[in-house]
Amino acid sequence: MEDSKEIAMSKELRAADSATEDPNNSLSTPKYTDGGYGWVILASCFVTTGLAMSFVKSFGIFFLDIQEYFDVLAFKVSWISAINVAIFHLGSPIASALSLLLSHRPVIIVGGILSMLGLLLGSFGFSLFGMYLTTGFLVGLGNGFAWVPSVSLLTQYFTERRPLANAIASCGECVFTFIFTPFFQWLVDEMSWRQAMMIIAGIQMNLCVCGALMRPYHPQKKCLNSPTSSATTSGKDLCSKSPDQKKKPAHFIALPLLKQPKFICLIFFGFFSVLGFFIPAIYLVPHAQNIGIQDFQAALLMSYWSAADLIGRLGCGWLANLRFVKSIRLLTIMITILSIALMLFPIARNYTLLVIFSCICGFFFGTMLALLITVLADVMGIEKLDSALGLMMFFRSIGCLMGPPLAGLLVDFTGDYGNGFYFAGGGLFISACFLILTDYLMSREQKSIQGMEKEMEKFISQCQPQEEAEKEKLGTDRTNDTELGL
Repeated sequence: MEDSKEIAMSKELRAADSATEDPNNSLSTPKYTDGGYGWVILASCFVTTGLAMSFVKSFGIFFLDIQEYFDVLAFKVSWISAINVAIFHLGSPIASALSLLLSHRPVIIVGGILSMLGLLLGSFGFSLFGMYLTTGFLVGLGNGFAWVPSVSLLTQYFTERRPLANAIASCGECVFTFIFTPFFQWLVDEMSWRQAMMIIAGIQMNLCVCGALMRPYHPQKKCLNSPTSSATTSGKDLCSKSPDQKKKPAHFIALPLLKQPKFICLIFFGFFSVLGFFIPAIYLVPHAQNIGIQDFQAALLMSYWSAADLIGRLGCGWLANLRFVKSIRLLTIMITILSIALMLFPIARNYTLLVIFSCICGFFFGTMLALLITVLADVMGIEKLDSALGLMMFFRSIGCLMGPPLAGLLVDFTGDYGNGFYFAGGGLFISACFLILTDYLMSREQKSIQGMEKEMEKFISQCQPQEEAEKEKLGTDRTNDTELGL
């Protein structure tokens, strides 16, 4: 009996020692990983993405009406979209920091309120400068506050299915744009662009509903304390919080990431890609209207684009989840094809060609967007995703602010909205070059780590014979000493 008690006590002591040596052992597998409430988070993120992005993608419907209402050049109207998307990116680090400091839920709700107020105040149309502050600044900030925390929370709830989950969530942009583009055009035709924006402001309040559904992610904790093992846990709290839950405010925006060459390359990729990112959404409908296409048919082009975008996101998300090829290389291929298609877009001068090119570009746009978050997580690691996403969005805001106005200058100079697509395609082509450089740096880093591991294994294998020889010599010396003592 005494022997059995000693054996049981020794097992408990070993379990306690292993738990205290490795804090991660005190936590079981997260309860909602790849399922459970994660599906509610995915649905909320789907709607949040759709509401946050659909107005920007459909802004081309309002472009000519706003230009005529204020009687200004396309360059000046382009600043509304430029400010919107720039503030969307610029506010992302703030949204990331607030999400970590407070919680994802209140940040998303505040974002929905700001977006609604921006559209409502902008609908009064007091001045073009007023629209810069409302439809540009407030809506962009609100959408950024809503989107960044929702995407960040989604990556916490999904691990194995993360590429597919990100792709499905990003499809909200396609579905909502597909539905809202003809709906917004109908509102403008039946009422006016100002009354249409009032209705859209009410729709944006649904962001607050999505935010209320965003339950914070907490891994389920497993306590080793029990009435029979109080001696093994004395002085130790084996139910301590996960290290991820003990985040300090100083680490909300990790500036040391800027010292990593691969992250610098990602920043340049983000800058050049976003130069032309929103130009097709702004100039597709005006380009079609400019060459004689009816307004409603021109608006349908954005729906065709969004339908192809949806297919591209789902297909590429599924393909990336199979992991036949590295996500960063797949993204490079898709962006290269997209850049070529955009630079060929201006040759479309009839409705059939416009539909074909819209579907082609929409499809490859979808493949690109489905992979962005996954590639960022692969390059920087999931533990640095919040800070990396915030910093990258901050630098992308510069490109957002420059892209549409530069394209607007080109349009005003040439008188052809189709020339904006040359600018978009060129920016995306340059961004693909930086993705290639990022992949090279990652491969070199991985080879360096593998080389160090091999050297360590070689060093250990060389040390083992020496240790065995020393042990044998020590044993021989002890034997000789014993014999001499005898």
